[in-house]
Amino acid sequence: MKIFLASLLVFGLAIDLVVSQAALPGQFPSHGALIFQGRICGATILNNRHVLSAASCGLSPTFERLPVAAYTLHLGVVHIPTTPGMAIIQFYIHEEYNPHHEHWNNIAVFRTALTIILDLPPPAPFSAVETYNRIVPDGENCVLVGWVAPPQHTVIPLQHQVQEIFSREYCNSLPQVAGSVLDSMVCAGNILVNPNPCPNNPGGALYCYGRLFAIMSHNRQCGMPNAPGVYTQYRFYEHWIQVQMNRTDTPPAGPTPPPGGHSGGKSIVGIPLFTLLSLLTLRLLA
Repeated sequence: MKIFLASLLVFGLAIDLVVSQAALPGQFPSHGALIFQGRICGATILNNRHVLSAASCGLSPTFERLPVAAYTLHLGVVHIPTTPGMAIIQFYIHEEYNPHHEHWNNIAVFRTALTIILDLPPPAPFSAVETYNRIVPDGENCVLVGWVAPPQHTVIPLQHQVQEIFSREYCNSLPQVAGSVLDSMVCAGNILVNPNPCPNNPGGALYCYGRLFAIMSHNRQCGMPNAPGVYTQYRFYEHWIQVQMNRTDTPPAGPTPPPGGHSGGKSIVGIPLFTLLSLLTLRLLA
């Protein structure tokens, strides 16, 4: 089904394909918001102690790791602020994330201070996400879920919008993307102009076939045709996510690797070792 169709069923609701729609209570029970230093990032519930977001959400504008006390997590809501929120006690940024180098490995796991109660009777206010770890074909329609901050906002709503999966070759040919989409990423957007506010916060969730397929990384430009967002695919990081949820160490404070550098392994022609191994494994399994 292509993006020029007039409407599409999203989690049981008919929505417009270009204009963002307000989420209804319980429609996206796995989606939350990380609030910190006047910024908002999307957060997806992985289990009763962890949420998934973007690595860029763990850093200051000068790329310093932020203190855990800076964060408040909001779950089970479609507007913020509506609840006091939950504290974060630890987070793990991908060790080879480099904001200076096209946002490779833009993914992070955040640990909550309290247990997220997931076994409530329906309709439960929140639940752990179901994930999709296969290839999604070009031209498929998926759904971006995220927070929209209208001008002079006092309440920030959760919204969703249909996004078409574009081919990697097409995206890399666009000047807005400039060849930054790697195999571990995917780009999606609209071919039509939408002048209205849209979900564009890092960590926003891209659902395909009703399951989490990727999270927002960078480049999302609201109101612009052929200006797709770039997303980090979940399937490339499934093992890495599981490892982070079992960690007990405290990552050191300080900046991310400097431009051209990274940590956690050597590279070949500037590509981090983790990325090379992930790409090789998936190609062998394909």
